[in-house]
Amino acid sequence: MTHPRTQLRAAFVTQLREAIPSLGQQVYSGRLMPIEEPELPAIVVHTREPEQIVDRSTSGFDGFERRRCIVSVICVAQSYDDLDENLDTMAQQVEAALQAWIIPGFESADAMLMDTSSEPPDVDGSLTTNATTLRYAVEYNTPYRTCSNPYVISDGSLEQSGAYPGGQVTPGCPADSIGTVCPTGGATIIVNGTPDPTP
Repeated sequence: MTHPRTQLRAAFVTQLREAIPSLGQQVYSGRLMPIEEPELPAIVVHTREPEQIVDRSTSGFDGFERRRCIVSVICVAQSYDDLDENLDTMAQQVEAALQAWIIPGFESADAMLMDTSSEPPDVDGSLTTNATTLRYAVEYNTPYRTCSNPYVISDGSLEQSGAYPGGQVTPGCPADSIGTVCPTGGATIIVNGTPDPTP
């Protein structure tokens, strides 16, 4: 299965290519090779910053993680005169393209602009090259421990989560039973793959 970060980069590239037709195909995902003069202006999308876990379901099994991915959109341009104005125009186009965008496959997520920064210019004769980076935070859910509880056969609800180490107390169990076996009605203890007949 394709990693969500890969899917996010591809979605950003597609959206920016469609929303800024003047760039044509000159929107790249994770490009490492230097961008040559004939390819400018261009945009590079990458996700190289650490991804954070901001939330996790407490069930332990068949749950989810909420992650925050930083997507960097780097606008690169070259000019004889006002390069800052050219980069500001590109940044404005990027912001307009992503501001109310619903990310395909990540419909519950928002691409929230965090900050914008510029690199020191690279002067080559009369031409100047520079880049502006827009960093977007995208929070999305991903499955966590996508397997059934190996200790309990229950009615399928995540609330019956106290019968395995690290779980939560199931309703009706004593408060000090965290991490111990605590069966409830509708739950069966499994020992070595078979139901335990002891109450």
